[in-house]
Amino acid sequence: MDIFKSKPGLSRPYKISTINYEKETKRQKPYMLEKNGKYQYFAVCPECDNPIQLIGLYKNTIESGKKPYGRHYKGNIIVLANYSEIDYLDCPFSNPTWKKEIKRSENSPLANRILDTLEEQFDRVIYILSKQTGIKITQNLAKRMLTNYLKQEGWRYRDTTLNNLPWLFAQCSPAINLYGRLLKEDTPVYNAIVEKCPEVVFEKMNNYIQVKSNNEFINLKFLFYNHQKEVTDDHLTETMTFEIFRDRGLDKQDIIYSEKITVDTDYFANLVKYEKYRNYILLKIARELIE
Repeated sequence: MDIFKSKPGLSRPYKISTINYEKETKRQKPYMLEKNGKYQYFAVCPECDNPIQLIGLYKNTIESGKKPYGRHYKGNIIVLANYSEIDYLDCPFSNPTWKKEIKRSENSPLANRILDTLEEQFDRVIYILSKQTGIKITQNLAKRMLTNYLKQEGWRYRDTTLNNLPWLFAQCSPAINLYGRLLKEDTPVYNAIVEKCPEVVFEKMNNYIQVKSNNEFINLKFLFYNHQKEVTDDHLTETMTFEIFRDRGLDKQDIIYSEKITVDTDYFANLVKYEKYRNYILLKIARELIE
């Protein structure tokens, strides 16, 4: 792998380099340990929260291919991270036969940490989805989406991590009707609806516009789907499709807008650093539904 993070839990991943490693770890314990008369360098896997060892960090080695990289370390690093075989086997950096259709074990430490994080950061999850799509996710809709997520045990899906949680949360919802929803003006979603949906009219509501009808039936829906992870040359990329379509029945959907979203795993981790602007109503909803 070509990225690392400095602690388990929700934290920003960094490209593996000498500068980034020294800046985040300060070259001290438990990241830098002496074993058998030599120093070894440790961090945390951004995908499975297990310890990793950094190879070739201070010298070009044949093994590292002349650039540093991280590999899983099958043991506990005291204070830093404990090793979980369950989560190691589920990690796309370790398992070439990794398949996202299979759920993690109920005993997975990472799965349980994901659910705890969703409860603690539910308002940030909803904020990211609203901002990225231009569609305001109301409290009622957020509650409905969370109910679907819990029914499907979304925190156990193997492609879910702490940093991609907002996007994988969204994928657990079935298609959502767009009628009556609030949109931001002058966004790609708004422009596509204006161009392709003559049955839609808009009504101003504060800083948003509301999707209304000109007396024709509106059956527009939006959906998140097709999450993909790909590891190429130790680099992980994630994408997801966000789509708005006119539902005309089985196999008769008209695509109004489609976007391949690149999952920005830094975004969520950076957002949680700020304690201001919390939505305590959403956090109350999460506490009540997640037991």
